[in-house]
Amino acid sequence: MYSSLESNLQDVEPYTIYEFQGNHSAKIPGYLVASTATLNVEQEGDATQSFLTFSNPNIVNLNRFGSTQEMLAEIAEHLLSSQEPEIVVNIHGYSSTISDGQEGSQKIYNYVNEKIDRPNKYVFLSYRWAAENPFRQDESGTFPEKIRNAFDALPTLPGIIFAIGAIISLVSSIVLLFLPPRESSLFHFFLVSFLIVSSFAFTTIFTLFLLRIVVYFRDGYRARNYGVLDLVELFRQLDYILQQKGGQQRVKLSFIGHSMGCYVITNAIRILSDVFDDRSIEKQPNSHIGDMFCLERLVLVAPDIPVETILPGRANFLRSSLRRFEEAYIFCNEGDLALRLTSTAANYFSFPARTRISGYRLGNVTVSRFRDRFDRTGYTPEYGIVNLSQQSVEQPYKYLEIRSSNREHRKLEEMRAFLETEVQAADFFTYFDCTDYKDEPSQRLGIVSLALQQPAINFWDYVLLSVASVRKLLNYADPQGVDTHSGYFEGKFSQQAIYELAFLGFSGFLQSLSPEGQGKDRIDALSQECSKRQIQVILAPRFQF
Repeated sequence: MYSSLESNLQDVEPYTIYEFQGNHSAKIPGYLVASTATLNVEQEGDATQSFLTFSNPNIVNLNRFGSTQEMLAEIAEHLLSSQEPEIVVNIHGYSSTISDGQEGSQKIYNYVNEKIDRPNKYVFLSYRWAAENPFRQDESGTFPEKIRNAFDALPTLPGIIFAIGAIISLVSSIVLLFLPPRESSLFHFFLVSFLIVSSFAFTTIFTLFLLRIVVYFRDGYRARNYGVLDLVELFRQLDYILQQKGGQQRVKLSFIGHSMGCYVITNAIRILSDVFDDRSIEKQPNSHIGDMFCLERLVLVAPDIPVETILPGRANFLRSSLRRFEEAYIFCNEGDLALRLTSTAANYFSFPARTRISGYRLGNVTVSRFRDRFDRTGYTPEYGIVNLSQQSVEQPYKYLEIRSSNREHRKLEEMRAFLETEVQAADFFTYFDCTDYKDEPSQRLGIVSLALQQPAINFWDYVLLSVASVRKLLNYADPQGVDTHSGYFEGKFSQQAIYELAFLGFSGFLQSLSPEGQGKDRIDALSQECSKRQIQVILAPRFQF
């Protein structure tokens, strides 16, 4: 296919690879793959030095033992020595700092090496794409430096409008403050007119300035143009090395994605999928990717991707790639403020939706608590597995909805026309609705929300939840705080579910919950465990017992 590995590599290495500390004695080896893309295009070279500067040396071995090619070869040797080779990839989300990403990866690495006794099977990869935190120091500088850079980056005309608008607004306000109002004063009329026009011009540019400061769109650009493509290149190179070394069996690929990291995963899979595969043309694609890989499990935690990805219709651009996975899971939460407010508001400018309800994100999809769109009362949620009837699993889409209050909600069936004769995209997934999730009944607050156990979270509930979210942001140890977007990785049961579903799959996760049970008994054990923790589960139809 290629004359040599060197000719197959790009001129600039798209990523560097580091080992986790204690890797050689670990049952499951782990590597941190860091994209070399810089946060700003003016920065010379790659981001390797910045990574070294802001990394935690106690987590990864920063003194690498070889080049990127040699590290890839080392990973390939681990896989080739296994009878059941599998790679599990973890990908962080929006605004994640280098140290935050490392700490989250370390948590997974420690868990699987302590709890999952399957040596010589897995290789764990943590993928770091170029993301920027709006408030903390990174290669873009400190927060004051980021403010200054945002002003410096303003194009000339908007910059002039911003400055003139601010000056006129300030001067007009001061003059009007001390000028006695006169009904017939032409001067007063012009001052008010100047104030209105200048304030409008100033606030328009200031809004664009704020959108830059929160870095959501900047991270979206990096995810699309650096994160996705560098991940594709990683697997392209590893596929090539495995093939060159005589690999005889396909390596399973499983993913854990959080927030915008879910976007990186799903779009990388779209690129890696073989569109000329005969089974793909016949709309029955298998899980094979490239020459040496096959897709196994996909775990999306608070996915920052459109809800369209589980709805029927032309607008669903991920259906063909998502159905290649053998198992797929979504961890969601009605009260996820990052998705409910920040992401939805930001995507209002770009997402082609005519209605507000269609603009919500996949991480806010929840189990239905209302009968239809006109229902204002709803019903008390039941926990555990909701769509399990006797020995069968009913189609998930019938049990799912998008809601923002008891006055605005839509069941998926009310948003699109679903055909009973077709396999729906929504039915590929198993859903864990963690809106009311608590690890212990005695906990005052939930893990990812206030755990109110009511049909919907309404306006004043969101106010209180916002206060709790700010408290958590200011002090992560505050018992009155709630992390609505990343708290899944702090809850004991949610961590177990996420990690074991990714590494062991559904059957392995059930076995860990009920080692002595069989078949339906294990399903019942899962339902009971989730019920105790106030989690609602919608099973995918493929899990029939």
